[in-house]
Amino acid sequence: MAPSASRTTAPWIRPSSFDGSAASLAEHARAIGEVMAGRGRLWLGPFDPPTTMPAGFEDTVMVVPTSGSTGRAKAVAHPLRSLLASQDATARLFADDDGARGTDADRAAHAGHGYWLPLLPPTHIAGIQVIARAHRTAQVLGLERVPLPDPLPDLSVHFDAARFVALAEPALEEAAAADLPAFTSLVPTQLTRLLGEASADGARARALLARFSAVLVGGAATPPDLLARAKGARIAARTTYGSSETAGGCVYDGVPLPGVALELVGAEDGDEEGRLRLRSPTLAHGYVLEDGSAATEDFPVVGPDGERAFVTSDLARIDEGRLKILGRADDVITTGGLKVVPQDVERAIDRSLMLRGLLAEWVVVGVPDPEWGRRVEALVVPAEGAPTDPDDLPALVRSALRTTGVPSHAVPRRVHVVEALPRLGIGKIDRAAAARTASAHA
Repeated sequence: MAPSASRTTAPWIRPSSFDGSAASLAEHARAIGEVMAGRGRLWLGPFDPPTTMPAGFEDTVMVVPTSGSTGRAKAVAHPLRSLLASQDATARLFADDDGARGTDADRAAHAGHGYWLPLLPPTHIAGIQVIARAHRTAQVLGLERVPLPDPLPDLSVHFDAARFVALAEPALEEAAAADLPAFTSLVPTQLTRLLGEASADGARARALLARFSAVLVGGAATPPDLLARAKGARIAARTTYGSSETAGGCVYDGVPLPGVALELVGAEDGDEEGRLRLRSPTLAHGYVLEDGSAATEDFPVVGPDGERAFVTSDLARIDEGRLKILGRADDVITTGGLKVVPQDVERAIDRSLMLRGLLAEWVVVGVPDPEWGRRVEALVVPAEGAPTDPDDLPALVRSALRTTGVPSHAVPRRVHVVEALPRLGIGKIDRAAAARTASAHA
């Protein structure tokens, strides 16, 4: 049931730049299929592939970009086994959810695989794995046809409730005809649109989304309120945590997949918070640089027991085995010698009853300051139809935060009202661009 090892001497498959069209998605899906069948290698890196891969990377079959730390251009190199480990572990999780645990071995081996509706770009690991999981379903179940929509969707069209209805209705019919559970993956922004649209299309979209056996939500932090609203609509939303380095989500709803170990590093004795380190069968070989070498000083690292590990840029807490991401270590703002985790301030904005219904989005960043080193500022997007003059929002945000327990040095010194927050390709807020926007408003 596992594909044979890919021919590492085969030329790299390099699809045209993804433009969102159905034809472009189909081109990427075919390339991913070649990888899954063991017939080819896919290069999606931000630079040309080297003539030869670095030592130890020879069996690489997929190279994907990373939106992580800044600095040298680099890409993540995966062998086939790390991709398969991620796909099969996810399927086992879905099978356990469906009650397949403890059933006969044949059913347990086949449960959890299903039909996938791709709604994310196939240029990032989350979107790639949606398509790859469908190919894995065909392999495991011996299907003649890969359980993906036919035709594939046009992702260049604006995503809203009406668009989701147009895509989800035929997808669910195809999944039912094939007697397969239906799955999809969204970023929080997409889920917010589906849950927030007060129209007939919005109601229909939520009803259709509730028919999916699982809806993975990742690529950015999912606000607790958004997840609660999804659960209230009987949507089987599953939050995911992972990255290009881990072949996508390896922690679901705060719980690691089987074989994934979570540890905290850099925490002092008695401190419950630290930088997250992961050990997982889904880990990539490491980073490839533009000159064809491997960035071995960055990833992987060797854990205390000699196993390969990945030290993330995320600050985390682990409570009774459940992961809670606090923010990125790289995002911490030092102002006047005091540290501010911007995500703490963002969560305070989310919890504030004074601001409920006034803001659609917000982000807290640090900008250079001659006196403080860096000062805390915020960008906010007014909620549609909010009963407040946008000019009043900066003072309201600062006043609200002073009532939430946020220390005075963490309250943004300036709050800028903008039309939209800058985002990266997969839906994450582009904090570097947000900081530049805040500086430009000074």
